[in-house]
Amino acid sequence: MSYLNHSYKRVRIIDLTFSSALLLLAAMLVLAYHIRIEVAQSNRLTEHTYEVIMSVDQLNNSLLQAESSRRGYVLTGNQQEKARCLSFSQRTEDNFQELKKLTLDNGSQQGRLNRLQEYMNRKLTIFRLSMNAYDRKGFDPESQAQFTEEGSTLMGYLRNGIQDIKTHEKGLLAVRRAEEQTSLMVLTMVILSGMLISFILLSLSYYIARRETRNHILAADELESANRDISDLSNMTQLLQTCSDFEEARSILAGYGNKFFSGDSGGIYLINSSRTLMADVAVWGNMEQAPFSPDQCWALRLGQPHLSAKETDVRCQHVATKEGAHLCIPLSAHHETLGTLDLHHPKEMTAAELEKLRAKATSFAEQVALAIRSLQLREQLRELSIRDPLTGLLNRRHMEESLLREISRATRTKQPLSVLMMDVDHFKHFNDTYGHEAGDHVLKEFGHLLQNQVRESDIACRFGGEEFTLILPEADCDTASDIGNRIRSAVMDLQLVVGRQPLGRVTISGGIAVFPEDGDTIQQLLARSDEALYDAKKNGRNRIEGSCAAAAVAAKGKADK
Repeated sequence: MSYLNHSYKRVRIIDLTFSSALLLLAAMLVLAYHIRIEVAQSNRLTEHTYEVIMSVDQLNNSLLQAESSRRGYVLTGNQQEKARCLSFSQRTEDNFQELKKLTLDNGSQQGRLNRLQEYMNRKLTIFRLSMNAYDRKGFDPESQAQFTEEGSTLMGYLRNGIQDIKTHEKGLLAVRRAEEQTSLMVLTMVILSGMLISFILLSLSYYIARRETRNHILAADELESANRDISDLSNMTQLLQTCSDFEEARSILAGYGNKFFSGDSGGIYLINSSRTLMADVAVWGNMEQAPFSPDQCWALRLGQPHLSAKETDVRCQHVATKEGAHLCIPLSAHHETLGTLDLHHPKEMTAAELEKLRAKATSFAEQVALAIRSLQLREQLRELSIRDPLTGLLNRRHMEESLLREISRATRTKQPLSVLMMDVDHFKHFNDTYGHEAGDHVLKEFGHLLQNQVRESDIACRFGGEEFTLILPEADCDTASDIGNRIRSAVMDLQLVVGRQPLGRVTISGGIAVFPEDGDTIQQLLARSDEALYDAKKNGRNRIEGSCAAAAVAAKGKADK
């Protein structure tokens, strides 16, 4: 009953752990979905702000062109200049109306535009009055000077008003970018840097109009690159979530590492179970690095990314070369450090390139850490589902599956198959005398002995309580008897001590059943081996019973002694 209670508790723990893993996966999917929505919304708002700034620049350009054409007309009388002035005046009004439509959702901007409209209408009126005066009486320096003076004053107001509008839009852009940074955290650092670069280049377009197109192209490239990175991260995470073991994950990590950091060498290193050694899981590029201790990596010692890009920078001891830039990032998930992501760039990099590499590598490392931890949890769950936690041997459920598979194989290949059932002699008396802790120690040591004594093809299982089962493929009864007696002798040589108390000599008894002579089903083989085990107990224990000659000889020798 105690064993069953422990089994039920282990099942509940497995259910809880598995459910927690599913909830974590669902939370990650929901988070990824919201991040995509926020990215799309933020992109739309940012594009709208850029459109407003471009419209403001176009309005300012039209005013400047109209002013230049008016001056050319009153100085030269060239009708083409007059036509250009009228054309740019109309374009100014169109640009202004377009700007009002773009800022309908912004009351403060509408107020600024209303104030700006008064100056703009007066400015356009001066254009027409100046040209009409020229048409009536030719060039009049006094009147034209008056128009020019008033126009210059109005142009100053217009510049200030346009600058206020642009300043407000820049402020809105800064606020939206801050909100985007809060929502996306590290995953959007690349996008934010691209938007920052786009914003800086766009501000320069006020002075250099020809760079506007280039700014948009650069921004689009950055956004496209960031979207590709996010999509690739999502695909990589999905593939890693479906991996069955680390061998499958190795090729995926190496492939995506080479794709993300093209031209760079890199590797992913994990800490072993004793936390004394770092071994590579995946490498790409020219990265060739022997296993190293965690103390040799500054990133693990500091608990944060460590970058060494200059000769004066402190480099990790596991980094062999002093050329180029080297970046180490800890892989952490669920408050546990799993390993490091190491990247090496062979050439010198600017500060901006280093920051971009750090941001991109951080995003990559976060996804890799979560996927690796998930894979570790799945492997732990798989081990818990097939192994007995005390002895480390396969449990009864997996034993029955293995025996069914070996029966099918033996039937197909016409090879023998033996089942050896073993039991620790006087185990109940042993427990009553020395306590359950000593009993568990005996079972644990016997389990370790089985793992060391059997062949690679043999399958050692804990049947239940103090009973153990060996499945021996391609072993007839004599071979099974030899193996059983070798194990029996090794058990007798065990020196078992709990604390400072010696436990005395421990013996085992065993029974052999052979396929197909003793049965051709799981139930028949287990029942026959259990009967043989019962005979061994009845005949004096510390013996292996079976229908074969070797077992009979061994039993006879035991009786003669």
